[in-house]
Amino acid sequence: MDAVDALLSQSVLKPGFQKNYKVPVNEKSSKIIKRIKQKEEAKTKGKGWFNLPATKLTDNIRHDLDLIRMRSALDTKRFYKKNETEAYPKYFQVGTVVDSPFECKSGRLTNKERKRTMVDELLADAEFKQTTKKRYKNILMANPKMASKIRKENRKMNKLKKKRK
Repeated sequence: MDAVDALLSQSVLKPGFQKNYKVPVNEKSSKIIKRIKQKEEAKTKGKGWFNLPATKLTDNIRHDLDLIRMRSALDTKRFYKKNETEAYPKYFQVGTVVDSPFECKSGRLTNKERKRTMVDELLADAEFKQTTKKRYKNILMANPKMASKIRKENRKMNKLKKKRK
């Protein structure tokens, strides 16, 4: 009996329910219910995309997305399609590439070469550094006025660094 009484105490139908003239009304209107459903549906892409969740944009993810957008500037010898929108995508996932055990070991990255983000990988890449330095020098040689401005700014920065030390 104690178990039955415990269940009845939680139920909506109380012992004096027959005496009530009105049935309890749902307080939420149909418009509010629709709004709540739309907010819940906006959290995922939908069934066609296996309910892909909306990813939170952190600084690291933003930097990686910017890098993907500007990939044509990184590798000028390749052609990439132009991006349709300037806004960040709402639904996407970030994964890691797992090396196959059947792949030869010379093709894999060592633990030192692995980085957390794509930006870190590029900054650690020696070839990328060399190509960016060459491009930077070519730009400076093409425009002498801009080169003098940049040299002045670099001198100021070096003076500030020396003062801080």
